[in-house]
Amino acid sequence: MSASDISSPQQLRFVDIGANLLDDRYIKGIYRGTFRHEPDLDLVIERSIAAGVQHLLLTAGTIEESRTAVQAVREWRTRYPQITIGCTVGVHPTRCQQVFVDTDVPAEDLLQELLEIAQDGMKDQSVLAIGEIGLDYERLEFCPKEIQQEYLIQQLQHVAKPTGLPLFLHNRKVGTDLYDILQQNKDCWTKHKGVVHSFDDTLELAELFLPDFYIGLNGCSLRTEESLAVVQALPLDRILLETDCPYCEVRAAHPGYAYIQTHFEAKAEKKFERGKCVKSRQEPCHILQVAEVIAGVKQLPLLEVSEACFQNSMACFFSNK
Repeated sequence: MSASDISSPQQLRFVDIGANLLDDRYIKGIYRGTFRHEPDLDLVIERSIAAGVQHLLLTAGTIEESRTAVQAVREWRTRYPQITIGCTVGVHPTRCQQVFVDTDVPAEDLLQELLEIAQDGMKDQSVLAIGEIGLDYERLEFCPKEIQQEYLIQQLQHVAKPTGLPLFLHNRKVGTDLYDILQQNKDCWTKHKGVVHSFDDTLELAELFLPDFYIGLNGCSLRTEESLAVVQALPLDRILLETDCPYCEVRAAHPGYAYIQTHFEAKAEKKFERGKCVKSRQEPCHILQVAEVIAGVKQLPLLEVSEACFQNSMACFFSNK
């Protein structure tokens, strides 16, 4: 099936809970510091709507990105009225050293600033979650684990707790450390109001999180046979869909690729063509492919998967609307 054959949004409905649409590849057409093409965010949003994406969650990873995300949400709501857009506010684990330590500003002042951004965004429901926060031991060259842990706890206690917002969590090669810290700070979050996003760990770890959090799946969750076995075992009522665009492409070498039915025509970034995707740059429309892989692995109808995950996402992030 080609992109032109996509089922209408009335049939397939999606919430992309993790979209990095403030990335320069969309906003400026810049890749790795080099200009490649005109900005094409409008076209990206058009393709998202055509694929059935009704809600988007922009993800932030620093204080400045959080402020920019809130501003973007407010501007884009007028610009793109056909789709609901919200954002997260928080500092990514790999950037805690940069934000909280390598500065002359006291950490408590920075946490207060983050809280104020979140509270301001809550007034018009621009901010829907606290994140991306968590732990990442795969990239310790950016931030030592002790600092990651300290400022995860600080953000839970001084930003998540006073706002009561859902958590958008990062978990990468950390064993049970994230789970343990969350359990030690249960007064900072609400059961069933949060997601461990881009999950690519074991079923045993997923089962620890499942009583309290949803599991977010994207192309990075579908790279190996072991990962597909985890997806197969996850209960459908605990899964949220995401793209983590522009990252996490489902590649032809990945075992899940065989389940993809919908292919979007794409050109290399150097040969950009309006109306077509950019090769290897994910967009919210590619959430359809994520759903197709999950449906294939679970041997369920695509509509059943898309609708269940849509309802899960609405319950997690939008149920207070």
